[in-house]
This record gives sequence, structure tokens and C-alpha cells, in this order.
Amino acid sequence: MPHPFRIDIPESKLSEIRRRVAATAWPTTSKGAGWKYGLDAEWFRQLVAYWQERYDWRGAEAALNRTPQYVATVRGRQLHFARLHPDVRPTRPTPLLLLHGWPYTFATMLPLAERMARAGFEVIVPSLPGVAFSHAPDDEIRGLRFAAERIDALMTDALGHDRYLIHGGDHGSVVADWLALDTSHVAGIHANAVAFRHHGAEFGSGKTGVSDATPEEEAFVAAEKANVEKESAYFKLQLTRPETIVYALTDSPVGWAAYMLDKWQKWTDPQEGRFDAVYGRDHLLTEVMLFLVTNSVATAMWPYAGFALEPFSLEPGQKISVAFGYSEFPDPLAPPHTPRHFAARSRSDIRLWRVHDRGGHFPMLDRTEVLANDIVEFAEMVA
Repeated sequence: MPHPFRIDIPESKLSEIRRRVAATAWPTTSKGAGWKYGLDAEWFRQLVAYWQERYDWRGAEAALNRTPQYVATVRGRQLHFARLHPDVRPTRPTPLLLLHGWPYTFATMLPLAERMARAGFEVIVPSLPGVAFSHAPDDEIRGLRFAAERIDALMTDALGHDRYLIHGGDHGSVVADWLALDTSHVAGIHANAVAFRHHGAEFGSGKTGVSDATPEEEAFVAAEKANVEKESAYFKLQLTRPETIVYALTDSPVGWAAYMLDKWQKWTDPQEGRFDAVYGRDHLLTEVMLFLVTNSVATAMWPYAGFALEPFSLEPGQKISVAFGYSEFPDPLAPPHTPRHFAARSRSDIRLWRVHDRGGHFPMLDRTEVLANDIVEFAEMVA
């Protein structure tokens, strides 16, 4: 049975983080580089000063605790989740599971969760296994298929739902696809990423996997491969040698903040403005802290190495048959305009396809209302 949960980090843990932040050994950085090689050094020093002098973890903790949270024991491991009940009557009959990705936590999903509760959904927002307050799914590296089984057990065994809708992005979209493939409980998937591809067209491979590919498909997979080669060094590192880098990132709060926020900056739609203004410094630092106070920097990375342990495309002839809805935002991590017919090679029931001209990798924050409207429309299509 789930039990109520409140975040209450010991003061000794917070004091140790403050001490380590204050004792940071600052590197020599190139002058005038800005964001060209990673973090803008001047901007980052200012952020760390704000972290030391003005950031209020206890205030952030209290704000998070205003959302009802629980923990359940699933397969012998603690799984944390937020659960929001609908604000209106009558309520929608099928609950909505919101799945986050990396490097962020359930906290980034809460504005969207609140909006969906106002639309009549029961909303469940788990911390993926190994992230924040959810224990790692096992004592060794596991992939997202392994994690998906835990999420399904939460929804069915612990919460009693035979059917549920899913919205996911980043890792959340991969978990959603595994749930659709491995269970009969998924009523529909809405995502802002197309995770699984048809056989032979794995993510970043540059291959279409078919003999009748259109010029649009050829251009898309080529652009995706070029983007992966340019921007995904972190992915390859975490895929192959995650348990080298995590010593540095776990030991140095400022090191972890630099590594994590580099992704947030790079993956934000530049049309939206400076990323710290879009999301707020306090939210960014709260996300940094959620990994630090739970010592989950390392285990949150495990799914990357886990990709090597599980298939990352469908079997020949296999398709995802559950209803699918897609909302594309101009995410700098991905090339624009995924061809719908490319996605249709791996999904037999595409109900909604939206291409938006603003927003980035985190539409649950920078385009909350737009994303929520798409999910509501999709849910009505599969009701």
C-alpha cells in the first residue's frame, strides 16, 4: 500500500552541500567564450553566488510538499510519486501517468500535472527508478524496460488501475513505449518525442531501415545522425563509462550543477529567451538539489548504460499498436519535423500529430498550456 511522503532533508545534508559549494576549486576558463564550449563562466559564477547567498531549499521543499506525494514498495524497492486528484466533476475515467526524463525530476512535471488535474484527470507523476526519492530498480545497472515494469506495477498493483494514459518525453517516452509493448494496460501514449523506431532505423543511426524511404525520411535521419555526433558526447559517455564520471559529479555539487545545467541551456528553444529567465534560477537549482540531496546523480544515469542491455528498436515487422499522439516542439536536441510517415512505420494508430513553432526540450515548463491542450485533445480521441 502507498504511504504519504513529505520531503524533509536533514540539515546536516544541506550543510554539507553548502560547505562543498563554498569550497569549490574553480577551473581556468577561456576568456570571452560565452556558451561556445559549455557553460558561460561569468553566468555560472553568478548562479553559484546566488545558490550560496539567496537560494532557499527549505522554501522549495515546502512548495514541493504542497503537492501530495507517496511512496510504495514495488518489487522490494521504494517508488516515489506525486498524485493529484481531479479538480472538476465529472472526472475523466482514465488516469494520466506523466513520465519525466533526464536530467530532471518529477518536480519539472508538476506544472503540467496541476493543469491536467484542472482538466479532470487523476494524475500520477512517479520519480523514475533511480531518480530522486525512488530507489534504483536493482543493485546493478538496468535499462528503461526494467524500470517500466516497476512503473506498471505501481499503476496496477499499488494503485489499482487496469488502464491508463501516458504522456512522456525524453526517457519518459521510452518507458511509455516499453509499457505499450510489454503490457495490456496502456490506453494511449502522448509524447513529445518519438522513441522507438521500426527495425533498422535506430535513433541516431542515420538509417531509414527501409528500401522505399522518401527524401524527407532520408534528410531527417541524416540530420539526426549529424546532431547526435555533434551534441551527444554526454550520451556516449553515459552509455559506455558512466561509473567514471559520476565520482566527480557526486563529489562536487558545483560540478554536477555545471554538467546538468549545460543540458538545460542547450536544449531550450532560443526563441524563448535566456533559459534561466524562462525557468527561473530557483527552479533550476531545485532540480540540481533534488539529485544531490538524494544521492541519485549516479543511479539516474544508469539507464543510459542500460540502453546497451535492451533492444532500442522494434523487431522486424513489429509495431506499437496503442493509440499515439505526438506534439513536436523545436527542441535543439533533435532535428525539426519528424516525418509523420516515418513514425507510422513503427506505430499503427497515430491519432494526433501537432508541430509547434515554439518550445524546446521542456515543453511542460515553457509551453505548459499548449502541451496540456494537446494531451486533452488526444485523451478525448481515445476515450
